[in-house]
Amino acid sequence: MTSPARQDWSRLRQTVLGSLLLASVAAALFAGLFRPMDDVLSGVRFNLTDRAASQSLTVLEIDSRSLRAAGAWPWERGRYAQVIDNLVDAGATVVAFDVDFSAPSTPEADQALANAISRHPGQIALANFIQNDSYGARDSGIVQNTPIASLRHDALLATVNVPVDRDGKVRGYEMGSAAASHPSIAALMAGSRNRPGSFDIDFGIDHRSIPHLSFEDVRQGRFDRSLVAGRVILVGATALELGDEFATPSGLIPGVYIHGLAYESIVQGRSLNTLHPLAILALCGLVIFLLRPDRRGDGGLRGLFIRHAATAAAVLGLPVVIQAFTPVSLPVAALICTQGAMVVWATRSELTRRARAIIREREAGLLHLAMHQPETGLPNRRALTQTIKEAWDRNAEAKIAVITVGVARHAEMRGVVGYAVADGLLIQLAARTRDLTGAEIAQIATSTLAFMQEDLRDGELEALMEGLRTLETTFNVDGHAIDAFLRIGVVEEAGGPVSPELLLERATLALNHADEADSHATVYDEAVFGSPANNLALMSEMRRAMASGDIALHYQPKLSLSDNGVRSVEALCRWRHSERGPVSPDLFIPIAEETGQIRALTEWSLEQAIRDQARLREWGHEVTIALNISGRLLADEAFRARALHLIAESDARLCFEITETAVIQQPHLATEALAAYRAAGIKISIDDYGSGLSSLGYLKSLRADELKIDKSLVVDVLESQRDRLIMKSTVDLAHGLDMTVVAEGVESEALAACLRLLGCDVIQGYWLAKALPILQVAEFLDARCPPASRNPVDPLMSAVA
Repeated sequence: MTSPARQDWSRLRQTVLGSLLLASVAAALFAGLFRPMDDVLSGVRFNLTDRAASQSLTVLEIDSRSLRAAGAWPWERGRYAQVIDNLVDAGATVVAFDVDFSAPSTPEADQALANAISRHPGQIALANFIQNDSYGARDSGIVQNTPIASLRHDALLATVNVPVDRDGKVRGYEMGSAAASHPSIAALMAGSRNRPGSFDIDFGIDHRSIPHLSFEDVRQGRFDRSLVAGRVILVGATALELGDEFATPSGLIPGVYIHGLAYESIVQGRSLNTLHPLAILALCGLVIFLLRPDRRGDGGLRGLFIRHAATAAAVLGLPVVIQAFTPVSLPVAALICTQGAMVVWATRSELTRRARAIIREREAGLLHLAMHQPETGLPNRRALTQTIKEAWDRNAEAKIAVITVGVARHAEMRGVVGYAVADGLLIQLAARTRDLTGAEIAQIATSTLAFMQEDLRDGELEALMEGLRTLETTFNVDGHAIDAFLRIGVVEEAGGPVSPELLLERATLALNHADEADSHATVYDEAVFGSPANNLALMSEMRRAMASGDIALHYQPKLSLSDNGVRSVEALCRWRHSERGPVSPDLFIPIAEETGQIRALTEWSLEQAIRDQARLREWGHEVTIALNISGRLLADEAFRARALHLIAESDARLCFEITETAVIQQPHLATEALAAYRAAGIKISIDDYGSGLSSLGYLKSLRADELKIDKSLVVDVLESQRDRLIMKSTVDLAHGLDMTVVAEGVESEALAACLRLLGCDVIQGYWLAKALPILQVAEFLDARCPPASRNPVDPLMSAVA
């Protein structure tokens, strides 16, 4: 679950990123960077609508046919006078001219036109426009072109200037000219001469639906009078040679039709207005809010797609609907770009969330494997250790009792009834123990269960041990009736310097003592099982054992799956005590760690391994020897100097196996030491990968040559598809990091074959060979891969060795 602090940080991060995005959109909006896209989208919306003209306006075209009939241009103004009389007689309400009458012609022609205007006062509108007096001159000024004085007496004046955008297209229109104090010709014809401001022309109105007549036909009286009666007449040039055409979202249109479309926009209530930039910015903020990444990831990519699809449909579709029913044009380029940025942000956020979820799931799977026995599914030693630690974290003075329950002669039973039945017995025993005690039952060894009890009162521990005796009964496992005989080991500590691991070791020692003494239960006694004096004595004996040969190195071969060759072995310490017999490495190595004798033991092992490797070379075998290096020694500069000196003096081929814990303790010193070892030609192997809380960060921090996968990740790959997937992904990851993959704990040919298919490089386990003394290793190598030429191991040398 996400912590409140992390949630607050995520919320703050989203707010900051959203604010930065909105600020960027605002800067682009006010800089006009979205205008080109908005213009394109506006043209698309015009193409999606099909609106007809109001039929209250007729355009009288000065077309090519009229020019040919006149034979010259400019025309004699008597032609205009004749047209005015014909139009008014036909019932025209207003006749507006988009024609320049600012220069005089002949006095007779000017007077004829003036008389025609005077005959119809207030019905004739003449063009007025503003322009630069020189296009290129620096001192160019603005001049106003108005009709000559004789024509202005009884005429209306209207501006015919057409505003052009920076891209050369006409989109907007003005209601009038402030400089000329006259309404625009479209506003005058529409009766809106006193309205201020500007608007966008609705190019969704089809200009081809505006009725039109030829100037020459009207002059000669050959026209349909119904197209004139009760209508406004707009006279203007459409002939190509007169050059009065403008680029618009609907293509090239003569200027007279632009005025006509502006008139239609006004009379139909379609004079389009755009939203204020601040309103657009507010909509962009709403888009950011609605499409912000979902921190919980409830909808996933599908929900993300649905939200963005719905938003895109609204952003693209609503402007079309709104513009179809209201005179509002929505510029949506800023919204589209905002959503595009949100798509990138939300997609990246969702993919990152999913990647983290996958990593958490994989690590949870590894954690489950690390905390449970693969054969039985019961919590393992590590899980119980964690439970004890958590209890002491809650109460440092808590009195913790650890009880171990072992099944007598479990190994012999397993050999008779098989692994599955033997494991089934442990599962049933764990269930009954759980019912009796209410505790979480862990399997800490092949035949041993353990659990923890906290703050037992006087007499409760004895009662609990008596209750456990009732579990010695017959179990029915897969049709097999099995009588279980139990041994119990108990240790009790009230906090202090004792670690959970040591507590488990003491409980195990008590269980072993009960088994050896053929006793039902044994309570740990430090005076007997593990006093500091005894540990010191054991360490003193260990030094003598190294000198006398009681401690020796045994070597477990590793098989290369690519060619079935054996090119490396792992060195393992074995101690045969003259009085105690075999001393388990699980006993003397932890004590060596605690007492600081691990350096002496490791240096002795390193020297012995170099000597043994030289002997193997003499016998014709070249193999790399792997040694386990304690985490304490990685940060020990004296040990590093000694090890590098020994390697420099020899031609040894060695591999140091280290664990994750070794690096975690002092990461900087450990990393420095590993780099020095690699520089000296020593290979580095990551040992026990998968047995702890292995993570991708662990692999990233170490530059290693080999990844050694723990038995807990190996044993179930034959039966479990999930384990195979984890194994395959781990192998692929290691290969991607240029590492060789070693699987330990291989105990069957089928398992070896499966690991080969999964891409594993090297295997190690009892199926191949157990750890062997040096001479038996040589014999094993002779049988497995006899050298071409060698010095054979003769019996006398063997005896001496």
